[in-house]
Amino acid sequence: MRPALLLLLALAPGCTRPLDEPVTPATESKEAQPPAAPASASTTTELDPRFVPLLAAAFRDYKAWGRIDDELRWAPWLCRMPQPGRTRMSAAEDGGHARKLYSVFAKDPHPYPIIHTAAPVPQPVGQIVVKESYLPELMDKPIPQGELAALQEMPATADHFNPYVRVGDRVYRASRLAGAYVVLKVAPETPGTDAGWVYGTVTPEGEVTSAGRVASCMGCHVSARHERVFGLDPSQNGDN
Repeated sequence: MRPALLLLLALAPGCTRPLDEPVTPATESKEAQPPAAPASASTTTELDPRFVPLLAAAFRDYKAWGRIDDELRWAPWLCRMPQPGRTRMSAAEDGGHARKLYSVFAKDPHPYPIIHTAAPVPQPVGQIVVKESYLPELMDKPIPQGELAALQEMPATADHFNPYVRVGDRVYRASRLAGAYVVLKVAPETPGTDAGWVYGTVTPEGEVTSAGRVASCMGCHVSARHERVFGLDPSQNGDN
Protein backbone atom coordinates (compact mmCIF):
# COMPACT_ATOMS: atom_id res chain seq x y z
CA MET A 1 0.00 0.00 0.00
CA ARG A 2 1.72 3.13 -1.19
CA PRO A 3 -0.32 6.28 -0.71
CA ALA A 4 0.85 9.79 -1.63
CA LEU A 5 -0.02 13.17 -2.95
CA LEU A 6 2.64 14.86 -5.11
CA LEU A 7 2.94 18.25 -6.56
CA LEU A 8 5.26 19.45 -9.37
CA LEU A 9 6.19 22.73 -11.16
CA ALA A 10 7.29 23.45 -14.77
CA LEU A 11 8.69 26.10 -17.24
CA ALA A 12 8.76 25.95 -21.07
CA PRO A 13 10.39 28.25 -23.68
CA GLY A 14 8.66 29.67 -26.72
CA CYS A 15 6.06 32.36 -27.28
CA THR A 16 5.41 33.03 -23.61
CA ARG A 17 7.01 35.22 -20.96
CA PRO A 18 7.95 33.49 -17.67
CA LEU A 19 6.29 35.21 -14.74
CA ASP A 20 9.37 34.81 -12.59
CA GLU A 21 11.21 37.38 -14.71
CA PRO A 22 11.56 40.85 -13.12
CA VAL A 23 8.46 42.98 -13.64
CA THR A 24 7.80 46.63 -13.03
CA PRO A 25 5.52 47.70 -10.16
CA ALA A 26 2.91 48.70 -12.73
CA THR A 27 2.63 45.15 -14.12
CA GLU A 28 3.39 43.10 -11.04
CA SER A 29 0.38 41.12 -9.79
CA LYS A 30 -0.41 38.43 -7.28
CA GLU A 31 -0.75 35.82 -10.02
CA ALA A 32 2.74 36.60 -11.24
CA GLN A 33 4.50 35.42 -8.11
CA PRO A 34 6.25 32.08 -8.84
CA PRO A 35 5.68 29.29 -6.32
CA ALA A 36 8.63 28.29 -4.19
CA ALA A 37 10.23 24.91 -4.76
CA PRO A 38 10.27 22.43 -1.87
CA ALA A 39 13.07 22.91 0.62
CA SER A 40 16.20 20.81 0.39
CA ALA A 41 16.28 17.68 2.50
CA SER A 42 19.26 19.12 4.33
CA THR A 43 17.16 22.01 5.68
CA THR A 44 13.87 20.33 6.56
CA THR A 45 13.27 18.72 9.95
CA GLU A 46 10.03 16.93 8.99
CA LEU A 47 11.58 13.90 7.33
CA ASP A 48 10.43 10.57 8.78
CA PRO A 49 12.62 7.89 7.11
CA ARG A 50 9.87 5.27 7.45
CA PHE A 51 7.79 6.99 4.78
CA VAL A 52 10.52 8.08 2.36
CA PRO A 53 10.35 4.85 0.26
CA LEU A 54 6.57 5.22 -0.12
CA LEU A 55 6.85 8.77 -1.40
CA ALA A 56 9.74 7.90 -3.71
CA ALA A 57 7.78 4.98 -5.18
CA ALA A 58 4.69 7.12 -5.71
CA PHE A 59 6.76 9.73 -7.53
CA ARG A 60 8.21 6.99 -9.71
CA ASP A 61 4.85 5.46 -10.65
CA TYR A 62 2.17 8.16 -10.69
CA LYS A 63 2.38 9.16 -14.37
CA ALA A 64 0.99 5.76 -15.35
CA TRP A 65 -2.20 6.39 -13.34
CA GLY A 66 -3.27 9.28 -15.58
CA ARG A 67 -4.66 12.69 -14.74
CA ILE A 68 -7.86 12.47 -12.75
CA ASP A 69 -9.76 14.69 -15.22
CA ASP A 70 -8.39 13.17 -18.46
CA GLU A 71 -11.61 11.96 -20.10
CA LEU A 72 -9.75 10.83 -23.23
CA ARG A 73 -8.32 7.84 -21.34
CA TRP A 74 -11.75 6.20 -21.18
CA ALA A 75 -14.27 4.89 -23.71
CA PRO A 76 -16.81 7.57 -24.74
CA TRP A 77 -19.68 7.79 -22.27
CA LEU A 78 -20.45 11.51 -22.17
CA CYS A 79 -23.05 13.34 -24.25
CA ARG A 80 -20.30 15.67 -25.44
CA MET A 81 -16.73 15.54 -26.70
CA PRO A 82 -14.43 14.12 -23.98
CA GLN A 83 -11.83 16.59 -22.75
CA PRO A 84 -8.15 16.19 -21.87
CA GLY A 85 -6.82 16.80 -18.40
CA ARG A 86 -6.14 20.48 -17.88
CA THR A 87 -4.16 22.81 -15.73
CA ARG A 88 -5.97 24.72 -13.00
CA MET A 89 -5.03 27.66 -10.82
CA SER A 90 -5.21 27.18 -7.08
CA ALA A 91 -7.85 29.27 -5.34
CA ALA A 92 -5.58 29.66 -2.29
CA GLU A 93 -4.65 33.29 -1.67
CA ASP A 94 -1.70 32.53 0.61
CA GLY A 95 0.40 29.64 1.87
CA GLY A 96 2.40 27.06 -0.07
CA HIS A 97 -0.23 26.53 -2.79
CA ALA A 98 -1.18 30.17 -3.40
CA ARG A 99 -1.91 30.93 -7.07
CA LYS A 100 -0.17 27.80 -8.33
CA LEU A 101 -1.01 26.02 -11.55
CA TYR A 102 -1.60 22.33 -10.93
CA SER A 103 -2.91 19.01 -12.25
CA VAL A 104 -4.04 16.01 -10.21
CA PHE A 105 -3.31 12.27 -10.50
CA ALA A 106 -4.81 9.52 -8.32
CA LYS A 107 -3.80 5.89 -7.98
CA ASP A 108 -7.41 4.87 -7.36
CA PRO A 109 -9.57 7.31 -9.36
CA HIS A 110 -12.94 5.83 -8.38
CA PRO A 111 -13.18 7.17 -4.81
CA TYR A 112 -11.45 10.43 -5.72
CA PRO A 113 -14.22 13.08 -5.77
CA ILE A 114 -14.33 15.07 -9.01
CA ILE A 115 -17.80 16.46 -8.33
CA HIS A 116 -19.27 18.10 -5.25
CA THR A 117 -21.15 15.53 -3.19
CA ALA A 118 -23.53 15.93 -0.28
CA ALA A 119 -21.65 13.38 1.82
CA PRO A 120 -17.90 12.92 2.32
CA VAL A 121 -16.31 10.21 0.16
CA PRO A 122 -14.08 7.85 2.20
CA GLN A 123 -10.62 7.18 0.80
CA PRO A 124 -9.17 3.65 1.00
CA VAL A 125 -5.91 2.72 2.63
CA GLY A 126 -3.41 2.68 -0.23
CA GLN A 127 -4.84 5.73 -1.98
CA ILE A 128 -2.25 8.01 -3.59
CA VAL A 129 -3.06 11.45 -4.93
CA VAL A 130 -0.42 13.35 -6.88
CA LYS A 131 -0.75 17.06 -7.45
CA GLU A 132 1.67 18.34 -10.06
CA SER A 133 2.39 22.06 -9.79
CA TYR A 134 3.87 24.28 -12.49
CA LEU A 135 5.42 27.69 -12.80
CA PRO A 136 2.90 29.88 -14.67
CA GLU A 137 3.82 31.70 -17.87
CA LEU A 138 1.70 34.59 -19.09
CA MET A 139 0.76 34.05 -22.74
CA ASP A 140 1.29 36.88 -25.21
CA LYS A 141 -0.44 35.02 -28.07
CA PRO A 142 -3.83 33.28 -28.41
CA ILE A 143 -4.16 29.70 -27.22
CA PRO A 144 -3.04 27.43 -30.10
CA GLN A 145 -6.28 25.58 -30.84
CA GLY A 146 -4.52 23.22 -33.24
CA GLU A 147 -2.36 21.98 -30.38
CA LEU A 148 -5.45 21.22 -28.31
CA ALA A 149 -7.22 19.53 -31.23
CA ALA A 150 -4.24 17.21 -31.67
CA LEU A 151 -4.84 15.81 -28.18
CA GLN A 152 -8.06 14.21 -29.46
CA GLU A 153 -6.02 12.11 -31.91
CA MET A 154 -3.57 10.74 -29.34
CA PRO A 155 -3.86 7.11 -28.13
CA ALA A 156 -5.99 6.46 -25.06
CA THR A 157 -2.88 5.51 -23.10
CA ALA A 158 -1.17 8.85 -23.80
CA ASP A 159 -0.97 11.77 -21.38
CA HIS A 160 -3.64 14.17 -22.68
CA PHE A 161 -2.90 17.52 -21.07
CA ASN A 162 -4.16 21.00 -21.84
CA PRO A 163 -1.54 23.28 -20.24
CA TYR A 164 -3.51 26.52 -20.70
CA VAL A 165 -5.84 28.21 -18.24
CA ARG A 166 -7.76 31.47 -18.50
CA VAL A 167 -7.96 33.58 -15.34
CA GLY A 168 -9.97 36.72 -15.91
CA ASP A 169 -8.64 38.35 -19.07
CA ARG A 170 -5.27 36.58 -18.83
CA VAL A 171 -4.16 33.22 -20.17
CA TYR A 172 -1.41 31.24 -18.46
CA ARG A 173 0.52 28.18 -19.54
CA ALA A 174 1.82 25.49 -17.19
CA SER A 175 5.55 25.18 -17.72
CA ARG A 176 8.67 23.76 -16.01
CA LEU A 177 8.39 21.06 -13.37
CA ALA A 178 9.85 22.32 -10.10
CA GLY A 179 8.79 20.23 -7.10
CA ALA A 180 6.29 17.87 -5.51
CA TYR A 181 4.10 17.90 -2.40
CA VAL A 182 2.88 14.58 -1.02
CA VAL A 183 0.01 13.05 0.98
CA LEU A 184 -0.38 9.30 1.39
CA LYS A 185 -2.76 7.06 3.32
CA VAL A 186 -1.60 4.10 5.38
CA ALA A 187 -3.37 2.24 8.19
CA PRO A 188 -5.02 4.84 10.47
CA GLU A 189 -3.35 3.41 13.57
CA THR A 190 0.16 3.88 12.12
CA PRO A 191 2.24 5.97 14.58
CA GLY A 192 3.55 9.29 13.32
CA THR A 193 0.68 9.87 10.86
CA ASP A 194 -2.33 12.16 10.70
CA ALA A 195 -5.00 9.47 11.27
CA GLY A 196 -3.25 7.39 8.62
CA TRP A 197 -2.31 10.25 6.31
CA VAL A 198 1.32 11.09 5.60
CA TYR A 199 2.50 14.28 3.90
CA GLY A 200 5.71 15.18 2.14
CA THR A 201 7.54 16.85 -0.72
CA VAL A 202 9.63 15.57 -3.63
CA THR A 203 11.93 17.42 -6.02
CA PRO A 204 11.71 16.99 -9.82
CA GLU A 205 14.71 14.68 -9.58
CA GLY A 206 12.88 12.39 -7.15
CA GLU A 207 14.55 13.44 -3.88
CA VAL A 208 12.11 13.21 -0.96
CA THR A 209 12.60 16.41 1.03
CA SER A 210 9.94 15.96 3.72
CA ALA A 211 7.77 13.08 4.89
CA GLY A 212 5.44 12.46 7.82
CA ARG A 213 3.34 14.90 9.82
CA VAL A 214 4.34 17.99 7.84
CA ALA A 215 2.72 20.87 9.68
CA SER A 216 2.19 23.15 6.68
CA CYS A 217 0.32 20.38 4.84
CA MET A 218 -1.68 19.17 7.82
CA GLY A 219 -2.89 22.66 8.63
CA CYS A 220 -4.64 22.83 5.26
CA HIS A 221 -5.76 19.24 4.65
CA VAL A 222 -7.38 18.82 8.06
CA SER A 223 -10.28 20.90 6.70
CA ALA A 224 -10.74 18.73 3.57
CA ARG A 225 -14.22 17.26 3.14
CA HIS A 226 -13.20 13.78 1.99
CA GLU A 227 -10.95 12.74 4.88
CA ARG A 228 -7.75 14.60 3.91
CA VAL A 229 -8.67 14.91 0.21
CA PHE A 230 -10.29 18.04 -1.22
CA GLY A 231 -11.46 16.60 -4.52
CA LEU A 232 -11.62 18.36 -7.86
CA ASP A 233 -14.22 20.81 -9.10
CA PRO A 234 -14.53 20.07 -12.85
CA SER A 235 -16.03 23.51 -13.48
CA GLN A 236 -13.05 25.40 -12.04
CA ASN A 237 -10.86 27.15 -14.63
CA GLY A 238 -12.61 25.15 -17.31
CA ASP A 239 -12.96 27.65 -20.13
CA ASN A 240 -10.24 28.18 -22.71
